[in-house]
Amino acid sequence: MSAGYAERLSEYPDKGVCGLPENCDSERAFSSKLKKLAELIQQSNYTVVLTGAGISTSAGIPDFRGPNGIWTREQQEKQQQRQRQRQNKQSSKIEKKIAKKNDDENGTDGNCLPNREQSNDKSTDSSPSNSRKRKQGELEPNATTANDNIETSKKFISFETASPTYTHRALTHLILHPPPLHENDGNKNEINRRTYLHHIVTQNVDGLHQKTNLPRENLSVLHGDIFTEICDTCHTEHVSATEIQSIGLKHTGRKCTLGGNPVGSCEGKLKDTLLDWEDDLPVIDWERAQMECYKADLVLCLGTSLRIEPAGGLCTYPTGSSYTKGKKKKKGGTNNNNKVGYAIVNLQQTPYDEGAALIVRRRVDETMRGLMEILGYGCDWDASGALPVDGC
Repeated sequence: MSAGYAERLSEYPDKGVCGLPENCDSERAFSSKLKKLAELIQQSNYTVVLTGAGISTSAGIPDFRGPNGIWTREQQEKQQQRQRQRQNKQSSKIEKKIAKKNDDENGTDGNCLPNREQSNDKSTDSSPSNSRKRKQGELEPNATTANDNIETSKKFISFETASPTYTHRALTHLILHPPPLHENDGNKNEINRRTYLHHIVTQNVDGLHQKTNLPRENLSVLHGDIFTEICDTCHTEHVSATEIQSIGLKHTGRKCTLGGNPVGSCEGKLKDTLLDWEDDLPVIDWERAQMECYKADLVLCLGTSLRIEPAGGLCTYPTGSSYTKGKKKKKGGTNNNNKVGYAIVNLQQTPYDEGAALIVRRRVDETMRGLMEILGYGCDWDASGALPVDGC
């Protein structure tokens, strides 16, 4: 699960803003925003989707910065630990003052212990300092509270057994299939129809996009994939059914069996594809992600806090702010009236909210279900038989 993946990452003190409150649009606002989102997608000639951990939570994989996210819980635990240390330090000062007072009353000089009978066993739990701990809820260093174990009892599913969510399946369907023809679509024909989505850029390492059989050319994976190794010689990817146990682009001890000419003749060494904090983004995927966002009229951000850079800044590419300098645009940018910008579907605020064309505060599965209905796909397209998702 992602908690296990997070434990493999090297220590990194600044995880950014975590644990912001989640907000939820009213039913009326949500209905209006769904229609607006559908209009933006229909208006766009080229749409790219940027996905984050929030699209996988309904699969049983925790996110990182949500109220119960991995980094959020880590910050809470560290804060509680610091608080306990301060309390213990204060208690130690109080105990020393009490001991000094007892020394003065018993005529000792502080260099020898007072007679236990004379002290009435004041070092036991009946001492004022320990009573104060109980009354004020202060605890010993090894004691725990309910808050110390926030979500620790919750069982998360493993990456290997996790299945793509409604959102994963819907995104792949929108890339591969144009909307179905209906009786009132008289002038439309199969040739003129186009798909609504064109490319996905993901920050997730869980491999759930790949499990939907999304073609690799339609996917840019920025932070690696826990199931994928890559050859250090021919750069052929090898996808495993089990998790790759290393992180940080290290050699895994296996050799390439898919590359070379003839196939299988390469014998290069395989490396994991999971990035550690300071690792550079994979060149091919990062350049492809930028080019796709340059071309896009709309970037749809789903379940991402947009707080990890440079991935977060990709959403601004259609607005021109990230790929123009004066009047000169970088190669790949287009200049047309269909430029929409970016839309965000996320329960928490993001650093890019201010410039968004639309912000939807609802869970991504719920949003995608409504979107598929409005775009004309109905419910029959999804053969998984998945149950309806809960709202906020």
